[in-house]
Amino acid sequence: MKPNKKKFKETKVGKFLKEKFPDILDAAGSLTGIDALNVVSDLIEGKDMNPTDKVEYMRLRQEYEVEILRLETQNVISAREREVGVSTATGRPDYAQWCVGLVGLIIAVGVLYKGIFGVIEDREVYFHVLGIVEGAILLSIFNYYFGSSKGSNDKDIRSFLNK
Repeated sequence: MKPNKKKFKETKVGKFLKEKFPDILDAAGSLTGIDALNVVSDLIEGKDMNPTDKVEYMRLRQEYEVEILRLETQNVISAREREVGVSTATGRPDYAQWCVGLVGLIIAVGVLYKGIFGVIEDREVYFHVLGIVEGAILLSIFNYYFGSSKGSNDKDIRSFLNK
């Protein structure tokens, strides 16, 4: 399932801003998701807004954020169900999962080994590479493939999504 890519100006928040602050909407109207909301929030900071409009904007903003989170959660559930479906359909483990995990582990260990035992010529570059390895490999790949789904068994996220 793909997340909804509705343009910001087509959302309730966008329609509200079109009525109250059309110049702000022009700046963020073609963006989608949280990016649009961040741009609008930055631009709206300097505007003079009556308290009623401010409360309405905050309410619509919260609704929009919840909708984005709901769509992202549905996307994650869909990806997890795909992984389970592949294993169930083939009747054997997903070897790509283990290969990606192994390659990621080798890269991470190599970067750490270089940092501990090797000579680092440019510390700033090394720390950037280390950050990329931590974020892209250790967190993303391992959490996707090897993250615990025990919490999914204990609580039903679908009840949240159906609200």
